[in-house]
Amino acid sequence: MKSVVWFKKDLRTSDHEPLFLGSQSQEVIALYIVEPEWLKSFEFDPSHWQFLKQSLVQLNKNLSQWNISLVVRLGEATEVLRELHSEWSFDKLHSHQETGVDWTFKRDLRVQSLCKDLGVSWTESLQFGVFRKKLNRDSWAQKKTIWLKTEKSFTPKHQSTSISLKAESLLDIEEKMRIPPTKKILQTGGEVEARNTLCTFLQSRGETYLSDISKPFLSQFSSSRMSAYLSFGNISIRELHQAAQSTKNTHIETAWRKSLWAFENRLWWHCHFIQKMESEPQIEFQNMNRSFDQLREPEFNESYFKAWCEGQTGFPMVDATMRCLLQTGWVNFRMRAMLVSFAAYHLWLHWEKPAQFLAKHFLDFEPGIHFSQFQMQSGVTGINAIRIYSPEKQAEENDPTGAFIKQYCPELEPIPDEYLSQPHLTPPLLQMAINCRIGVDYPEPIVDSASAYKSARERIYKWKGLPEVRKSSQKVFIKHGSRQGRHFPKQKRQL
Repeated sequence: MKSVVWFKKDLRTSDHEPLFLGSQSQEVIALYIVEPEWLKSFEFDPSHWQFLKQSLVQLNKNLSQWNISLVVRLGEATEVLRELHSEWSFDKLHSHQETGVDWTFKRDLRVQSLCKDLGVSWTESLQFGVFRKKLNRDSWAQKKTIWLKTEKSFTPKHQSTSISLKAESLLDIEEKMRIPPTKKILQTGGEVEARNTLCTFLQSRGETYLSDISKPFLSQFSSSRMSAYLSFGNISIRELHQAAQSTKNTHIETAWRKSLWAFENRLWWHCHFIQKMESEPQIEFQNMNRSFDQLREPEFNESYFKAWCEGQTGFPMVDATMRCLLQTGWVNFRMRAMLVSFAAYHLWLHWEKPAQFLAKHFLDFEPGIHFSQFQMQSGVTGINAIRIYSPEKQAEENDPTGAFIKQYCPELEPIPDEYLSQPHLTPPLLQMAINCRIGVDYPEPIVDSASAYKSARERIYKWKGLPEVRKSSQKVFIKHGSRQGRHFPKQKRQL
């Protein structure tokens, strides 16, 4: 028997069922396919390539301890697999399930058809606590919790034979596909880095997680920073969950226990949101609640969108957050929610183009979480609270010293703290005295904050209250809603 272990967004060797299953064969190779469709997609950025390269180098090193070769090839997945089968007639294909964007879904359907034609058995293992086919949401949480708590020790079997097949170097692929170097300052990819980052979080950085989570400057240090490692699969959600729970049980300090409880809670939401996309892939393109169609679509303002993308809106907290993202590939959750809220309400932009833009720049882009959160923050699910964030209030509460704003909007450095959240209100004489001209050195606000807020609030609540919208919202909840803390009639409805 010959097996291929197809690595996708699961670039690790620990808690890896496909690797364990594949290694039970007489001969096995590990395969990673660099797909041109990914490189040309809206979600790709050179920063993702850098993190991927680092992850693959580490993966190759880790696989060598079991004498398993990592073969990297460039091409469309079915073409690569067909060519590989003609060279090395494998019997089994092992991989994790992937809840990805539309092109990966269609790719997997083609691979499924190819395997049937070639007589290859394809086994897909669970990557998260996310389940395919029909699913009763009332029992989902229990099913997911059981999976997360299951102890798994998938230690691969050492191979007596080393398989040598044609492979392409990452440098050659980089040159062939003309992938430029990234300008972002990023975390380092790989399984070792993932575990080291987790270790520092659980041993020291995480103590102030709960108190700092909303603060963009402090959260750069005290957040777990595990999201990119989860998205690339350098560590499993199960290992992360169990490590956090084990650490929490060793602490008696109130601050530590509260922080670790909050962290565990966010891990729970990870699978909850991905399950939405697994159950309804169309949320990448269309409103979860179709009764919100045409709420914003006809009024998309390209000049507003451009200013938002470039961090030139005239709202310092919005601009600093966007510039931070463009420079580092990461911002904390509260600031992500503010970016989306500002685009959706103050600028009244339909969510699809902003979602694609941020997907490109989030190093930790996870489709199920990304599109579900975007729709929730944009108010088009009908089942979530409407949250319209005030950029001025966020600056005053979460960056009171202006450390974050001044770090990423250095032209505002001379502005006194009392005017930093709204620098356009700085008196002209003071601007002259500090040699900082709002409107020249830094843009004027592109919208009036108060009137934009008032208009958005009135429009969204009016639409949300329509009978047809309320009726659709009931259906959305049955299919996607969290059952935590909600009083809703139990119904044996299935997705």
